[in-house]
This record gives sequence, C-alpha cells and structure tokens, in this order.
Amino acid sequence: MHRRAVISDIHANLPALDAVLSDIAAQQVDDIVCLGDICGYGPQPVECIARVRGVAKWTLLGNHDEAVFKEPIDFSRNAYDAIVWQRTVLDPAKLSSPGPADVERWEWLKSLEPSRTDKSVRYVHASPRDPIHEYVLKEDFDESCGGPTDAGRKQLEAIDWLCFCGHSHRPGVVAEDYRWWLPEELPEGRCMLRPGFKTIVNVGSVGQPRDGHPEACYAIFEYDPNKDLGASQSGIRPSAASLIAGARDPSTTMVLTRPDLLPIGNDEETRGEKDRELQEARKTVILLTPKVHFRRVPYDIHAAQTRFFAIPDLPRYNGIRLMTGK
Repeated sequence: MHRRAVISDIHANLPALDAVLSDIAAQQVDDIVCLGDICGYGPQPVECIARVRGVAKWTLLGNHDEAVFKEPIDFSRNAYDAIVWQRTVLDPAKLSSPGPADVERWEWLKSLEPSRTDKSVRYVHASPRDPIHEYVLKEDFDESCGGPTDAGRKQLEAIDWLCFCGHSHRPGVVAEDYRWWLPEELPEGRCMLRPGFKTIVNVGSVGQPRDGHPEACYAIFEYDPNKDLGASQSGIRPSAASLIAGARDPSTTMVLTRPDLLPIGNDEETRGEKDRELQEARKTVILLTPKVHFRRVPYDIHAAQTRFFAIPDLPRYNGIRLMTGK
C-alpha cells in the first residue's frame, strides 16, 4: 500500500511546518503532496515555499497563494494586510535587488494549478466545485447543523469517488450519508474509505487551525496506486449504516459489506474454524482497504508567535490566534 502525506494551509508558519515534516518523516510515507496556501497570514513565506518545494511531489495553488499576484477576493483585513506585506518579500518587482532565485520562485508560484486528479481521486485546495474559493464545511452536510444543504449535495455530486481538500482549516471526513466525522470522533483519528462511496476529506491546516485545536494538522492517505477505486470492488453498494459502523469498527464494515465472509456452521469446531478464517479474511481486507489517518502535531507556538510579532506590518492577531486554534 502507498502511504501519502497530504498537507495544506501552511500560511507561512515555519515552526508548524517543520514540526509536521518531522512527524511525517517518522510515519514512513512514500510521498508528500501539498494542497496549497503556503502563503498568507504568517512571517516566513519564502522559507516555507523552499521547504515545501524540497519535499512535495507536487503542490496546488491556494487562494492566498493566488492573492500574492492577483487582487484578493473576500479577504478579511488581517488576511489582506498579510498578503500586502508578503508581496514585498516575494514579488521580484518589489525587491531592491532580485536574484534569479527570487524570479524563479515567483514564476513557480504563478504556475501552480488549484486542482489535480489521479484516477478517481481528486485533490483541490478549496472544494470540488470551486477549487480556489468555496469552503467544505460541516454545516453544509451534517443534520446536526441543519444540513445537508444544496451546496453540500452538489459538492459530493461533483466527485467520482474521493476528494481531498483544505481551505477551511477544519479537518473532517464526510460521505454520502452526510455524516461529518471529526478526527477526534474516529478511533485514533483513522477511518476506512469505502470504494464506490463518494467521500470528501478535509485535511485541516498546518499553520492556522480553525477548529479549536491549536496543533498543526494533516492527513495520511493509504491506498493501492494500481487500483481505480471509483467503483465498489465487492460489487455491493455500501449503505450509510455500514459507513457509520465502519468509522468506529473497521471489522464491522467488512461484515456488513462482505456477507460472503460471515462464518457458517452449527457445531462448535466448525464455528471455531470459520471464525479463525473470518478473522484472517478481515485482516486481509482491512489491510487492502484505502484509509485516511488524521494527525495532530504539537509545535512551539510561542516561538511561532515571536516570529509573527517581529514583523510590524503583519497584524498581531494572525499570531495571537495560533494559541487557541480559532
């Protein structure tokens, strides 16, 4: 199985990025991809761009990256002022003596695309309908928040099977039952992805969390790169109930969607043998099932804030809010 680390929304927070990259190094991943927004909010866009370019297989364009060279759309004052300052360190036209590295970095940033598709898996910065600006939010899906809304339904309709996104800075996973699962509601932050069951995964934010957790957040996607999982591999359409059960108990999902694996037999010896066979079959199926693992990574927030506050032109609130993750 291929293990891919998916990071997003770094927002020029180098201490958070370095902590995440250190954690990724310990997870034995095969590659790293970035869903955009290296820029915005923070004090070290140049250094963060260099780090990401050094490790990521590919990187997408986020709305804050785009705002560095285009007029921002619907930005708060704090976000806008940060972009204005970041242009002074990124735009070669604003540098006193730009070198080839400055020009090349600028052209690389402008060349980024906001989405990418790999078989049935779509990667976007924002949403499958609008990869730059639209938010994927719990409020548009979960019944507890008044969902599903028209936006939530259409976001799921827009994908073949699976979509990874960032942008909202609020991690979670939602499928066609419209139940939004937070990382802390999943066992050890892990969930199994059902082939053929449309699913959106928001990987959260490395450098500016907004879900009340100040730790940096990212996700690991484990999958077989040789398979296109847009259609159910078992030929059985998974139900909403099976998805919910599987979120907490993967082995339960296997039973609900693979009835051929259920033990049979009446006598105790036969049942014992079939139980052992079932357990081995479950282990094999679970091993081969695509999965997502959310990871929250503590980092030195005080050190990050010191760097934020050292730039007079950066709004102080951009650094203050790091402590609460809101």
